[in-house]
Amino acid sequence: MDHNTFREIHKIIESSDLSVHEKREFTELFAQTKEAALKPVLTLFTQDPAWVEKLYENYKMKKEAIVTGSMAAWQDAIEKEREELSK
Repeated sequence: MDHNTFREIHKIIESSDLSVHEKREFTELFAQTKEAALKPVLTLFTQDPAWVEKLYENYKMKKEAIVTGSMAAWQDAIEKEREELSK
């Protein structure tokens, strides 16, 4: 794994407006991600750092849907993701 890609993502997350807890949680998520999946994330974050918050919010919604077992919440998260990506 090329740790430089992860390190760059980590730097961008650290400079975001997320809380300290959110930054740590989101960074840990990417620490477990394969290099091939990190490169497009780095490109997205580099082009527009606002994506850090957008992706974190989406991640949080999906995580909550899994924890609660709510398919409606999962569908809502997927729909919001679709809307963001189509902008």
